[in-house]
Amino acid sequence: MTDIEKQWENYMELGERLVKEKRLREEFEKEIKAFSFFLSETNKDFYYNSTYLPHYSMQFLHFLECFYKKYKLVKRLFQLSSCYSGVSLIIDRYWQQESKWDDEEEKIVVINKVYSFSDKNTVCDEKLLVECSALCETKRFMYHSKAEIIESEELKELKNLKEFLDFKTSSKNRKSGGIKK
Repeated sequence: MTDIEKQWENYMELGERLVKEKRLREEFEKEIKAFSFFLSETNKDFYYNSTYLPHYSMQFLHFLECFYKKYKLVKRLFQLSSCYSGVSLIIDRYWQQESKWDDEEEKIVVINKVYSFSDKNTVCDEKLLVECSALCETKRFMYHSKAEIIESEELKELKNLKEFLDFKTSSKNRKSGGIKK
């Protein structure tokens, strides 16, 4: 598991605790304030930290709750797209997965990362933004969708993405730039 995947799992765990344990929010805010005061008192480089860090605690908590609501579907979409090479999947302009064919290993290599122009606020949107591009020979095909975070819509989104990847890759499955299943 990469560092970014570990961080995503940490966010997921914290988000789950926030959703299930309502008292945790108050405790977290109290702990952040205490930590901020400690930093500002013990390190002159963090003098303004006692007001700065607590200001962002509500945004962070909201982000964690939204992350928790979406991440299960994100993982399922990543799992689906990881079966294909030449695919770039970006979700909510935050989560990103790239998969490509490795000639030496003769297998698909998958890289998960935070999208370089990420806007964490998109994660807090009610809908899930799915953007996928698939390279087939010298052409790149695009898929774009916004899905509700409800079970029926999630299944529909998985089905639609699979159909896109299967259709765009069915005619020519070549290692050189094409999709490998």
